[in-house]
Amino acid sequence: MDEARQAGDDGRSDALNGLDDAAPAAVESSNEPLPPSLRQRLDQSADDWVAECALRRVVAQRSARRRALPWLIAGAALLLSVVSWWPRLAEFTPGVGVTGLVHDWRVERAFERLLAAPGVERWAWGGASESGTGEFVWDPRVQRGYLRLRGFVPNDPSRAQYQFWIFDAARDERYPVDGGVFDVPAGRSEVIVPVHASRHVSRVAAFSVTVEQPGGAVVSARDKVVAFARGGT
Repeated sequence: MDEARQAGDDGRSDALNGLDDAAPAAVESSNEPLPPSLRQRLDQSADDWVAECALRRVVAQRSARRRALPWLIAGAALLLSVVSWWPRLAEFTPGVGVTGLVHDWRVERAFERLLAAPGVERWAWGGASESGTGEFVWDPRVQRGYLRLRGFVPNDPSRAQYQFWIFDAARDERYPVDGGVFDVPAGRSEVIVPVHASRHVSRVAAFSVTVEQPGGAVVSARDKVVAFARGGT
């Protein structure tokens, strides 16, 4: 029995030794170069796969740009419309104070356009105001106008504001038409102020600038008149 066991162990040892001898041979055989035709096919497959991936990426990018193009066009059109209409909205928007707009380039451009319009009435005064000189431009057709003031004393909006008044020849002079309040910032020798008449003006007989409490007055006490001039005929 021991001899049979010994014979079995010797058989297993020979088998293991045979595996050990075969392993280097397998490794050596795995290092053999691929046939040129097979390597060429593998390289071509790899190149085709890379090209296909790149093509898919380009197609996806173009598709995304095509989907986004209508939105980009719509956004650009909206931006252009806002840019073109904003000066008009900012110049004559009821209820919007003119603080911050008196030196805005949009107001200056609109003032120059109004000066060149036909039928515009224009009055200037000088030396009659303790605060400086000025000019009033009024378009009776559209009931819009501007003040151009020079040398006015800067005001503190939290304490007092300037207010413009239009005396209408068709109304009681005790109740001139409110033309709006405005501020003169420090460091400005000239300001241009949009005039927003609170009522229709039939014919300008005179106009004045008063100093009022912040927000202006419904009816001015006229205890602080800083400018006054007669209108046209």
